[in-house]
Amino acid sequence: MKKPASLPLRYRFMLISSLMLILLLGTLALVLGSLQTRTIQGRIEKQGMDIARNLAAVSRDHFITYNYVALEKLANQVVDISDILYVIFYDKEGRVAGYSRRPDLQNRILTDEISREAMAATTPLVVTQNQKKSGRPVLHVAVPVVLPDSQARWGTIRVCLSLGLMQQQIRQTRWIIGVLGVIALGAGILISDWMARRVTRPLEKLAATTMDAAKQDLTFQISPRTRDEVEILATNFSFMIQEILAQKKKLEEQLQEIRRWQQYMEKVLVTMGDGLLAIDMAGRVTTVNPAARRILEIPAARLVRSKPVWDLMDPESQMAVYIREVLADPSVEKQRELGTYVGKKETVILVNAGVLETRNKASREIIFSLTDITALKRLEAQVRQAQRLADLGILAAGMAHEIRNPLSAIKTFVALLPKKLKKPGFLEKFQQTVPREINRLNTLIEEMLELSRPPRYRLKPTDISALVTHCTTLLETDFNGRDIFFQADLSDDPAWVQADADQLEKAFINLLQNGAQAMPGGGTLQVSVSRNQDQVMLEFRDTGHGMSPEMVDNIFNPFFTTKAKGTGLGLAITHKVITEHGGRISVTSREHEGTCFTVRLPGIDPCCLSLPSDPASDPGS
Repeated sequence: MKKPASLPLRYRFMLISSLMLILLLGTLALVLGSLQTRTIQGRIEKQGMDIARNLAAVSRDHFITYNYVALEKLANQVVDISDILYVIFYDKEGRVAGYSRRPDLQNRILTDEISREAMAATTPLVVTQNQKKSGRPVLHVAVPVVLPDSQARWGTIRVCLSLGLMQQQIRQTRWIIGVLGVIALGAGILISDWMARRVTRPLEKLAATTMDAAKQDLTFQISPRTRDEVEILATNFSFMIQEILAQKKKLEEQLQEIRRWQQYMEKVLVTMGDGLLAIDMAGRVTTVNPAARRILEIPAARLVRSKPVWDLMDPESQMAVYIREVLADPSVEKQRELGTYVGKKETVILVNAGVLETRNKASREIIFSLTDITALKRLEAQVRQAQRLADLGILAAGMAHEIRNPLSAIKTFVALLPKKLKKPGFLEKFQQTVPREINRLNTLIEEMLELSRPPRYRLKPTDISALVTHCTTLLETDFNGRDIFFQADLSDDPAWVQADADQLEKAFINLLQNGAQAMPGGGTLQVSVSRNQDQVMLEFRDTGHGMSPEMVDNIFNPFFTTKAKGTGLGLAITHKVITEHGGRISVTSREHEGTCFTVRLPGIDPCCLSLPSDPASDPGS
C-alpha cells in the first residue's frame, strides 16, 4: 500500500492549531486596539471640550472688555497641562486675541484650514489632524464664545491636544499582545506536537500493522476476530480523538475568553480614573486599585490585602462612618458626597457602594466606588461666581443705558441755560423737560429699589376674585378709551390666599396694562380665576401681537422691554412680587396670536381663617 502524498496528520494538526492561535490573537489585538482607541480618544475629546467650555465661561468678560492681555495670560496658563499643545483665542473679527507662548501672532488673522473652520463654526467643533512637521496626530477643539442672553459671538476658543499618549498606549498594548502571542504560539506548537504524537502514534501502529498484514501473502487469512477488533479499535479511537479535539477546542476558547476578560478587568482597574475599594463583611480589604490608593493616599508599596480597612483611614472620618453604616445595613443610601481630610488637604469624594452577593443572596463583599470631585466643586463655585458677575454687568449696563438719556437731556438744558435764558420760550421748555426727566430718573430709581429691597409684606387673607375686580374697575376707563373689550371669568366662591393686597394689586395692574399695550388697535383682554386643590390660578390672556420665543425667554429680565418707552422693570417687579408670595408666573405666546400670563398662588382654606366681613368692598383686608 502506498503512503499518502499529503501532509501527515501530525503536521496538519500543528498547522491548524497555529493558524487558529494566530487568528484569535490577531482578532484580539484588533478589538482591543479599536476599543482602546475609541475610549482614550473619547476621553481626550471630552477633556478638550470641558477645557474649551470652561475657558469660554472664564474669558467671556475679557472678550467683552477687549482685555487681550488677560486672554494671552490665560492661554499661557492652560498650556501647562501636559496634553495641551497650544490655546488660541480669536476675537469676533477673526484676529488672534491670545496665542499661548506666541505673542508675535497677536492681532494676526490665521489662514490655516482649522482656523477657518473654527471661525465658521456656530457650535462646538472637534477635528482630528496630523501635524505637518512632526506627523503626530492632534485633536482640535473649537468653542464659540457667546453671551448668555444673546446669539452674538464675541470670539472663538481653540484648544489643540496631543494624541501622542494615546498612540503610545496603543503601541504598548500591541507589543504586550504580540509578546504574549509569540509565547502562546510557541507553547501551542509544542502542545500541538505533543498531542498529535499521542493521537497519531496508535494510529501509526494500527496503520503499520495493516500494512504488514497487507504485505503478507494473499493466501494469508486474517482472523475475523482480529479484523473486527482492529475495525472497532479504529472506530472507537477515531471517535475518541474527535471528542478530545472538540473538548480541547472548547476549553481553549473558554481559557482565551477568561484570560481576555481577566486582562481587560486588570487594565480597567489600573487605568480607570475612579477609585475602587472592595472589602469583605468583616471589614478586610480584598481589592484596591491605584486610583483608590491615590485618593486615599495609600503608598503603592504598602500591602493592604486582607488588612482591616480602618488601618487605611481615620476611624472617625466620614468615609469610615459611611463604611460602618453600609456594613451594618447594606440597604442604606448607596451614593453620598463625603468631605474628608487626606493628609493636610480637604477633599470631596463621591462614594457609591455596591453589594456582591452569593447564590443564596447573602452579602459576601461590598465594593466602594470613589470619585474625587474636589476640582469639580471648585469649578462649580468659580462658574457661579462668574455668572453672578456677568448678571451684575448686564444689570449695570441696563441701568446705565436708562439713566444716560435723562441725564443727557438735563445736561443739554443746563449747558444752554446761560446762553438762552432770555430767549422766548426756552425757560418754559426748560421747566417742562428738566422736571420730567428728573421724575423719570426718580421713577427708575424707585423701581430699582423696589426690585432689590427685601420684602416687607403685610400678609392677610385676600380674595383674589375681588382683588381682580377692583383692579379692572380702576382700569375700566382706560380700556374703553383704547377700544378694548374686557372679559372676566371669576369663580363663584372666594379664592382666598395669604397675601399683601397692595403688592398683588400692583402686579395684576401691571399685567393688565401690558395686555392692553399689546393691543394698540383694540382687542379682547380676558382674566380668569380658578381654584385647583391647594392652588389659586389666574390667567391674563390678550389678543395682541404676541412675542417670539426669544422674547418669551427674556421677558422677566430687568431692563428687557419691547416698548418704545419703558424701563423694562415692570415685569421683573411683577415676577418678584409673585415669587415672594410663594407663587409662580409663566408666559406662553405666539406671534400675531396673543399672549397668556399664568399666575399660580398657594391657596388657603377659608374654614380655618377668620375672614373679613366685607371682602368685596375691601379686597386687601
